[in-house]
Amino acid sequence: MEKIISPRGTKDILPSESFLWQFIEAKAIETFSLAGFEEIRTPIFEHTQLFSRAVGESSDIVNKEMYTFTDRSDRSITLRPEGTAGVARAFIEHSLDRGSRPQKLWYRGPMFRYERPQTGRYRQFYQIGMEAIGLEAPFIDLEVIKLAYSFLQEMGIENLTLAINSIGSAASREAYRQQLLAFLSEYQDDVCDDCKRRMQQNPLRVLDCKVPEDQALYKNAPLIQDSFDEESKQIFMQMKAGLEALGISYTIDSSLVRGLDYYSHCVFEFKTDDKGLGQQSTVLAGGRYDNLISELGGVSSPAVGWALGMERIAYLLEAKTFPPTKRIYIISDSALEASKLAHQLRSDAKILVEYDFEEAKVAKQMNKALKRNASHGIFYLEDERKAGKYLVKDFQAKTELSLTSYTELLSFFTQDSL
Repeated sequence: MEKIISPRGTKDILPSESFLWQFIEAKAIETFSLAGFEEIRTPIFEHTQLFSRAVGESSDIVNKEMYTFTDRSDRSITLRPEGTAGVARAFIEHSLDRGSRPQKLWYRGPMFRYERPQTGRYRQFYQIGMEAIGLEAPFIDLEVIKLAYSFLQEMGIENLTLAINSIGSAASREAYRQQLLAFLSEYQDDVCDDCKRRMQQNPLRVLDCKVPEDQALYKNAPLIQDSFDEESKQIFMQMKAGLEALGISYTIDSSLVRGLDYYSHCVFEFKTDDKGLGQQSTVLAGGRYDNLISELGGVSSPAVGWALGMERIAYLLEAKTFPPTKRIYIISDSALEASKLAHQLRSDAKILVEYDFEEAKVAKQMNKALKRNASHGIFYLEDERKAGKYLVKDFQAKTELSLTSYTELLSFFTQDSL
């Protein structure tokens, strides 16, 4: 019988690496909760119309990458390709605009896009993101950028650079669109098919093209900042001044427009020069989207947010050395007695404790302990139990210690220096 394997573009997260994912999620909970952000969980599939309206009919996501199917009631359903649209839909559906403003939300979970698998990116991939909805004040942009920076630093991601840009107001973008079209008309026969389509549907998207030959052409394109109205200039100046005041260095990337239709004003990306990610050096990206909520039928609610790919972060963390985890293995000739001690230590010391269910010979139990990457072994055989003692072996330091009471044992495993 032919062996069944996982579909191309998917990845099993095995126990040997799942601790990295738990580490990332724990840092998210810690960092975001301290800033008053609360978790929201939305369905992994939505009505297709949500994404075509929110992300944009002209986007590569809607045109090429969505997993869309018709359900048994003949409704068009799509596996979510990104998180913001679902959060916006939930914000409207549950009237979250009636609560305190801004609504500070964060999410985590799988997303789905049919695209070429590459380092740190799969067809089922996982994101963590945050959204602050309902406030126009520019400092909320700075808050989410600062939290993004803090989150990446907390996880130990190094060599970070922040790229920012502004795509201005709707009026600014329309003025720029005309200038850009005039520039692009000279090259419409020389660019890739995707850019030819983008010229017709949304010319700003050509600036996000990844084809090197096209990128070289667009270096001479007019700058969107030259088309800014006074409001757009003011907002961008406040953004730059705020980042400088917070001590966050940045570069201005005029080609940064982001790939989704709902963005306006400030957009940003955090990148790392870690060569292991290849050309896909962006680890976190986002921006402001003031019109998305109203375009989906809700009360006008300015918003800003970002998302990161968990696979890319996990990939960067793989090379890092994490402090050894206390992992205890009880070696005993009685599974019942080992079980009683294990449950007691788990309850009192809040540490990971395992034991052998088969009452195998001591040597075999030792091998099992080492295969389970145990940091310590507790020898709890009949002689030790009769004497009321616990023989503790440190497998890393290759030392042993005889403790004469459960109180001593508990104290040993709860000391900070262990």
